[in-house]
Amino acid sequence: MIAVVDDDEAVLDATSCFLKALGYDARAFSSGEAFLASGAEDEVCCLLTDVNMPGLTGLDLQDRVRRSRPALPIIMMTALTDDAVRRRAFAGGARGLLRKPLAADDLIRCLEDMIGP
Repeated sequence: MIAVVDDDEAVLDATSCFLKALGYDARAFSSGEAFLASGAEDEVCCLLTDVNMPGLTGLDLQDRVRRSRPALPIIMMTALTDDAVRRRAFAGGARGLLRKPLAADDLIRCLEDMIGP
């Protein structure tokens, strides 16, 4: 299952529906807290999360998930072009950083590189 975490409902719905249309098992979460509270962490084969969210940010969520699932592929999404965010995401173990609005081809390529078609 691919977990999609984003506080923007439109992005969350569009991304999770797109992934389902591609044949992936995708589950949507409106916050990092909702994802952690769901108990789905052990079922996830990839985490796709927004960087900038209220409360638990995507970077904070990545740090938490890394403690229990250090090898889990994590893809960060951001509308920011800040090099500090990029450095922190990759230093924390992110395997991809996609710019919003997401380009379908970039997302597909990133997922195929990490978990296969």
